Amino acid sequence: MIISVVSGKGGAGKTTLAASIAYVFGAEFYDLDVDAPNAEYFLQPEFADELPIVQPVPVFDENLCDACGICTKACRFHALYKILKNVYLSEPLCHGCGLCEMVCPQKAISYQDSAVGVVRSGFSQRTKNLVHVGDLNIGSTRGTYLISEMVKQIDPGKLSVIDGPPGNSCAAVAAIKPADLVVLVVEPTPFGFHDMKQTEQILIQMEKNYLVIANKSMDENDVDKFFQNRAKKSSLTISLDDRYHKANLQGEILSQQFSEIHSGLHTAISQEFVIQ
Repeated sequence: MIISVVSGKGGAGKTTLAASIAYVFGAEFYDLDVDAPNAEYFLQPEFADELPIVQPVPVFDENLCDACGICTKACRFHALYKILKNVYLSEPLCHGCGLCEMVCPQKAISYQDSAVGVVRSGFSQRTKNLVHVGDLNIGSTRGTYLISEMVKQIDPGKLSVIDGPPGNSCAAVAAIKPADLVVLVVEPTPFGFHDMKQTEQILIQMEKNYLVIANKSMDENDVDKFFQNRAKKSSLTISLDDRYHKANLQGEILSQQFSEIHSGLHTAISQEFVIQ
């Protein structure tokens, strides 16, 4: 079983709750917030392995390429473009599919590996399980590729928790795709609810089973009013509590420190699946 924890906006408490869920169920953890991973702050794994992630990208032999334009027309991702007598690559759009190499009549295209980032793995004494952290290279725009490569490593037969990137980008969708259950964390503010609705539409289109957690609530009545006319209610509301804030600053896992968080998460998620 794979649980993906996502949010429509940053700062909703997604990573805090993802770490708490991993602690409650002793789950293997994948930090796919590759632009700024920080779950290790809570899980404190002892990293033992580091796996470089590379993506193949096309390289053009200028002595063979006659700029016929066949490759630019064939590229479904529009990663290749032609200007006068030269063909250029827009790396952020390239998926490394190899089609351009196949269709080139001059055999002017080959592939070479381009560094994307690394995956660090280690054991957490807190969750008694492995933690995998994706680190995207500074300046790289290939977060979606790095996430997709990490997702391939997940064993669907094990209980795993994914901490996905915030927002509704392709990277966020890549972190949602393998999930059996999605935990949608919303900050109960007008902006938070607006972004939650956008993420919710993605989950509905992907036909994902999901639950909603309202985090950092100042007034439970306001949260209840927002959800009262909606088919999907909030499965758990967590208050904006100074105790939780101080625990976060100290790198503590909320579900380890506070029984109400532990029981609330356990109940909310167990109602969706029977977890062994």
